[in-house]
Amino acid sequence: MEKYRRKFVLNMMEKYEEIKSGNESVPEKELYQFLHTFKGTAGTVGYEQAAEKAEALITHFDLESERSFSNEETIKLLEEVMDEIIEQAAIHNEETKETDVKRMIMLIHPNPMNLIEMKANLEKEGYLVFAAMDLSKAHTALYDMHPDCIIVDFQLIETDEFGIAKEMREKAELQFIPLILTDTETSVSNRIKGYDFGADDFLGQDVSIEEYLLRVNHKIKKRKTVVHSVLTDELTGAFNRKFLETQLNYMRYDFDRNGDHASLVMFDIDHFKSINDGFGHLIGDQVLKKLSHYIMDEKRRTDTLIRYGGEEFVLILPDTTSSQAEKFLSRLLKGFRSKTFRVKEETFSVTFSGGVVDIDSVSSNKELLNQADEALYRAKANGRNQVVIYESNLIDSMPMKTIRIAVVDDDEIMRTLLTSQLQQFQPDGNYEIEVRSYREGESFFEDSWHQGNSSCLVLLDGIMPRMDGIEVLRKLRNESNSRYTVMMLTGRKSEKDIVKALELGADDYITKPFSIVELEARIRRLIQKMM
Repeated sequence: MEKYRRKFVLNMMEKYEEIKSGNESVPEKELYQFLHTFKGTAGTVGYEQAAEKAEALITHFDLESERSFSNEETIKLLEEVMDEIIEQAAIHNEETKETDVKRMIMLIHPNPMNLIEMKANLEKEGYLVFAAMDLSKAHTALYDMHPDCIIVDFQLIETDEFGIAKEMREKAELQFIPLILTDTETSVSNRIKGYDFGADDFLGQDVSIEEYLLRVNHKIKKRKTVVHSVLTDELTGAFNRKFLETQLNYMRYDFDRNGDHASLVMFDIDHFKSINDGFGHLIGDQVLKKLSHYIMDEKRRTDTLIRYGGEEFVLILPDTTSSQAEKFLSRLLKGFRSKTFRVKEETFSVTFSGGVVDIDSVSSNKELLNQADEALYRAKANGRNQVVIYESNLIDSMPMKTIRIAVVDDDEIMRTLLTSQLQQFQPDGNYEIEVRSYREGESFFEDSWHQGNSSCLVLLDGIMPRMDGIEVLRKLRNESNSRYTVMMLTGRKSEKDIVKALELGADDYITKPFSIVELEARIRRLIQKMM
């Protein structure tokens, strides 16, 4: 969410500066749309106070008015909300500072004295260092160590006859791991070859130890920022679904290369909806975080925990058979259900159910996930609070279905945020999600992707330039097309506007700003209705 906050602040500042420098009057309708976008997005990304100030200003506007505000009036009007968002952004930046943890470096150099010296220097900096004198030894450990940085001597790259260096580079690129080459010479030719190979940095003989450590530190910190913003689920601290495909590819490749066992576990919290309904979404979030942190504390460093969507998680376990994975997860289940949650005077405990499958080199990632999901479905059907290993004779009565979701919103940040969240969203059942976004109603109607016989859920912004959300809804319903389920995303709190949308056939509405958790709950309900 932090990247969306930053992008939102930058976008609003750019628009504000554009208005200030324009020195022109601004129509009341245009100012209303600016504040409407500001309010809806600000509240959704976590700037609630700024959204409230924008809401207070909106109540004084008339959308049908032909009035214009002078440049001076506009600046004075917007100053208050802009000051608020800048202040809140500064607070968020302070809150998101993290303490450093030990990082793993893979150090590969053919000279033992050089290797020992650099290993000692890096360990003084607080790093865990795996040292190897040749690529083949490092290759064996590459999939087990999960390094945060790979440092390789250039001569090993030059003399590599088996493509090991290329494979290491490909893994580094896919997982944002900095690849640093070192050289015992100070050669421009070697430096050019190293960067052409794909190195993120090249440290020659002329680099001092202080500069060496500084540049390594910089690359690892940069990787940490990228991984946190791109690959980590903000609520639970687990990896997100973007990381899943890469990890499964490596597990399958490793199986094909040396036959090592690996397992995939899919599990989710039992009766999670009842927790949200009975105690509220904040308590539901606490349960998710506590389960995630508990498993991250109990798992091995080489195990990977991924939040698959909602209350569902995936755990990838290298060097583990399905039988071993079932025992491990059952132990986790026993430990977690012994923990208690307290809400006022009431206490409750939580269980989860899981499905396990052996990872192989033949099945696709999608097939492996479907098999684990089938085993999870069996665990639920058997009474929950248990773990089931997938067997080929398990038959899921529900065929795989595709759910199309269209996001129609003129605000770029809102479109990007919703699309990203929905792509990670996994509804209950054997479904897959396809998401597309549109900046206006016209482009939505021009696209054939959502047309045809399949059902489509449309998240439709109420206020858009040219074709208003109400107009889009009216057109959909005038075509008497029941394939479209429509949720209005509206900043309008007027009962008249909401009634109008419902009369035209909107299936649900949610008022900006809204929480992503609430939106997911409503979407889950609408999907159940569609299916």
